[in-house]
Amino acid sequence: MEKKLINNLKLKILSVFIAFFVWLAVVNISNPDITGTQNVPLEVLNESVLTSSGKTYELLDDKNTVTVSYKVRTLDSGSVSASDFRAYIDLADMYEPTGAVPIKIDVKNSHVDSVTAKPAVIRVRTEDLQQKPFELTPKYVGKPEDGYSQGSVSLSPSKIVVSGPQSLVGQISTVGIEIRLDGATEDLTGTLPIKCYDANGNEISLDDRVTLSRTEADYDQSILKVKDLSLNFETEGRVADGYRYTGIESSIKSVKVVGLKSDLAEISSITIPKKELNMDGATADKKVTIDLSQYLPKGVSLAEGESQITVTIKVEPLETRDFVLGSDSIRQVGASSHYSYQFDRDTVTVRIKGLTEDLDQLTEENLEAEVDVSDMGPGTHTAQVSLQLGAAYELVSCDPLQITVHDRTADETETAAESQDTSSRPAESESKMEGTSEASSSSAQE
Repeated sequence: MEKKLINNLKLKILSVFIAFFVWLAVVNISNPDITGTQNVPLEVLNESVLTSSGKTYELLDDKNTVTVSYKVRTLDSGSVSASDFRAYIDLADMYEPTGAVPIKIDVKNSHVDSVTAKPAVIRVRTEDLQQKPFELTPKYVGKPEDGYSQGSVSLSPSKIVVSGPQSLVGQISTVGIEIRLDGATEDLTGTLPIKCYDANGNEISLDDRVTLSRTEADYDQSILKVKDLSLNFETEGRVADGYRYTGIESSIKSVKVVGLKSDLAEISSITIPKKELNMDGATADKKVTIDLSQYLPKGVSLAEGESQITVTIKVEPLETRDFVLGSDSIRQVGASSHYSYQFDRDTVTVRIKGLTEDLDQLTEENLEAEVDVSDMGPGTHTAQVSLQLGAAYELVSCDPLQITVHDRTADETETAAESQDTSSRPAESESKMEGTSEASSSSAQE
């Protein structure tokens, strides 16, 4: 079989070439018609018919080109191109109920005929045209250098008009420019393209049918110095009897403010005046809302957060508690070594007023009770015990003491006299006995 195919191979190849040239000769002599196609751009005419009535349009088939079919002589087929045809629709010919517009073809090449377009009809949807003004707003990307914050921004123009189909313009929530703040330490200026954003802040890719009155905006963005200021609170008034002011609690202790370096140089804190924090007659905590913006220096503003803060004036009730002191724990001030001092009782009851938490910390040792006996002479005296109480406590009452003072010198003299008197009495007895003895002896001798 293989041998049969190989046999006369040259003759067979020659036969193929002869057949091709015979066919070519026949074609050139007969020159038959053939069908060709070209993709031709689609034009839209008379758009003003819709725009003049406040409407816009959309090609539902989303066609930008049309396939044009035609017949041409075989020998002329090489001279036909897409530029030989013009495909267009005339919106003045639109059939309103369906929105159908026929595609028309103009032929510029005389060698073609039987021209048809596919599709033959384009459907057009019309929609009301809307013009809506928008204020330009900046959208920030990144943050300035630590210790700095963005300040005010100036945009030119400040507003633009967006025109387009109502359904597309309705998707736009905000219009503005995107300003990059990465590492900024000084004012920024420049020109940026205007972008449209939806309600979620995402950029919207604009349709060709949506137009902006301006596509770019100039901006001047100030960059301000940031400083942390502490809050100082001043109070006035007196709480009700039986209660005590215990301090101020604030929702924040300090705030960050922004401003020019020269404006911030002289300030380190914000003082809330007394008039805001009056506690006259208070019997419980009192909450006050304060607007910090009222007390900021000129040219300085809050860097972040709301200007209103909540401040609580803390007020707590006082408690009265009795403490029993041993008399031996009472120190005698000004005692003389010539006197002895005797208390009329072993314990003294002291009544003290203060906050419950403070009273819990109070003990007999840290009361440091004492009594002044420096002016007391021999005899019985009434004295008051004094306590070393801090500002947290108030002495309500204390039992008075009866102190008996004895003169140690007089007692010692009297004791010595008694002792001497006792020792002289036996000597006198012996003398008397000796006299009696001698008298008896004389009598005997006589």
